[in-house]
Amino acid sequence: MGLGVGAVAVLAGVAAARATADGVPGAALAVGLDLATVAAAVGLYVALAGLGGRTGPLRSLALPLGLALGVLGLTVAVGGSHDGLIDPKTGLADRPLTVVWAAVLGTAEAGLAATVLASLRPLALHRRRRSALATWAVFLALAVAAALTVAGHPLNRYAPAVMAPFAAAAVLAGVVLVVRQGWIGDLPSRQRWAAGALALGLSTVLGVLLYVQIDGPGVLPVGDGTGEGGVYPYTAVLSRSLSVLVLIGTVFGGLYGLATTLSLLFGLSSATLQDQRAGERRALRSLADLSGRLLDRADLAAAVARGPVEAGLGDAAWVALTDPARGQIRPVVVAAEGIPLEAAGRAADADALYRAATEANGPLVLAHAEADHRVRARPGDGIASLVALPLGGPEGDGPGGLTRGVLLVARTTADAFEPDDLAALDTFAGQAALSLSHADLFADALERERLARELVLAREVQQRLLPQSLPQIDGIELAAAERPAKEVGGDYYDVVRLGDDCVGVMVADVSGKGTPAAFYMAEMKGVFQAGSRLTRSPGELLAGANDALSPSLGRGVFVSAVYAVVDADAGTLALARAGHPPAVLVRDRARADGGRWLLRGDGLAIGLDRRGETFRQTLVEQCLRLAPGDTLVLYTDGLTEARDVEGHEYGYDRLAAFVERHAHVGALDLRDLLLAEARAWAGSDEPDDDTTFVVLRWTGRGEAVPAADVSAGPPVTERPAFAGDG
Repeated sequence: MGLGVGAVAVLAGVAAARATADGVPGAALAVGLDLATVAAAVGLYVALAGLGGRTGPLRSLALPLGLALGVLGLTVAVGGSHDGLIDPKTGLADRPLTVVWAAVLGTAEAGLAATVLASLRPLALHRRRRSALATWAVFLALAVAAALTVAGHPLNRYAPAVMAPFAAAAVLAGVVLVVRQGWIGDLPSRQRWAAGALALGLSTVLGVLLYVQIDGPGVLPVGDGTGEGGVYPYTAVLSRSLSVLVLIGTVFGGLYGLATTLSLLFGLSSATLQDQRAGERRALRSLADLSGRLLDRADLAAAVARGPVEAGLGDAAWVALTDPARGQIRPVVVAAEGIPLEAAGRAADADALYRAATEANGPLVLAHAEADHRVRARPGDGIASLVALPLGGPEGDGPGGLTRGVLLVARTTADAFEPDDLAALDTFAGQAALSLSHADLFADALERERLARELVLAREVQQRLLPQSLPQIDGIELAAAERPAKEVGGDYYDVVRLGDDCVGVMVADVSGKGTPAAFYMAEMKGVFQAGSRLTRSPGELLAGANDALSPSLGRGVFVSAVYAVVDADAGTLALARAGHPPAVLVRDRARADGGRWLLRGDGLAIGLDRRGETFRQTLVEQCLRLAPGDTLVLYTDGLTEARDVEGHEYGYDRLAAFVERHAHVGALDLRDLLLAEARAWAGSDEPDDDTTFVVLRWTGRGEAVPAADVSAGPPVTERPAFAGDG
């Protein structure tokens, strides 16, 4: 506003200098006064162009129309009431009053020309293409150049010949801008009639004003008033250079109003707008088509980056996406168009812009991007204005919130995005987010399918590792069960014949789930099968398994195991436990030494002591003489850690009591009863953890077994597995 007031003050100062001048001013002074008026006119334009930024089309037409009506009325009134002349000898006004009226009309017409240019500028520069901006700058420069060619020339001389080319070139550049009517296509239909009326009024009023200034009441004759010596508008008395600027501005405004009227009358939207709309439709159709054919995020991201550039909605675009499945929680640039991928990654803080756009719930517009702290691009890098559009909502649109990211669209000129550009980009970004979500869903489905195949493979491996049949030895009943959970675990059991009258029974549990646990089971089976042929000592076999398996077990992986060897000929059992749940032993209470016990022999889990020294020092073997009817149950923790609907664990004591109640039945029947009990307790046929157990029942071979001393605990004797070590 201060610039506009200063411009008016300059014009008033020039008028005062003209009115008080004694004779013809010197050449330097004359040129200086004309230069001052040109500078004032430029200042008025700059001040008006900077007030309020971009306005709506109706206001852009209504404001200059209203001012033109006022200036026209003032010009006609002054011309009709004042009969001033221009001295043919000096080229000056005949009296001070003429200079005063010239100053009034000159200031008004300069303000009108500045208003016309400032108001029509947003319309002529619709979408702010680089070519349009360049043409506008050339137009203004030519207009100023034409005005400067007559600086200091008195009105009693013809304008220098050099003025004509500059003026003609300025008008030609103006005509190029006049045909830019792309904004009409964005105008709602109900506003088009109003815009047409305003444009027609503007072109008519400015046309009449041109007539009044050239050959009507708004001119001053040179000489005796007959006009034979030529005529000039009142503004020329104030400044001949200013009158040239006013003339060019008025012609431009009249032509633009006429072109707008014709465009609205005949529906002649610019070809540029039609091409852009077609480009936008092609981009959306292409993206929709790709979303049906492309299911790879990288390919879709590249298509999303191409879309805005191909549609003419931006000069460059790039896409930054997150990938939480891979631990990438901040958007990273994965595709770019119109800018190298590495440069796009450095151009702006994609994470900050994504968060800001998400909070704004729509396009985030940086009209002057280079001044924003989130933009790292420097002037000249081609990122003068920027739009950030979130791909996916705050919680993400894909499975698990995977589809998160931002689409960044840049233009090489500042303040270059119109409201309809933003609407089109917002629609495009919505379609892009949906397409990326579909790709994520497909990738998630593929991953689930892969995991399902892996689960099937692991289950097959697990089933093949288990014995397909159990040895039959006189005096021993064997039964086993493996109740798999939804997820493959590491439960393992095996039974091997160690000669005609001896059998080894192993139950183990590998920590962890899935395919790795199944493969550790395979390794455990190999170690057990090989080791059981070398020794009948449970302690020695478990120590050998620790030595063999520890180097191959992953970090944090261990194996709990219990191994029992039954010698049917001697009627004895030896057992060792490596960090495994205690075995359940039940003896008929009809005997003096009857009861139930949990065999808790010491021992570390396999893999916890990889050197093996502590493993051997702590390992204990438990031995007992079997009595007819003795029942031994070896199991994994899935049986005792099962929870009921209230969250209570089944537990060791409940298991031992159940086995004792049903110890009179055969091993197969006890197995079936235990499975039914586990289902009833959990209330489901699908346990949370694998449930594996082996039932061993000693029926004996007719021998008499004396009662053992059970006053201090189970009828077992304990011995260190490696008495001589350490």
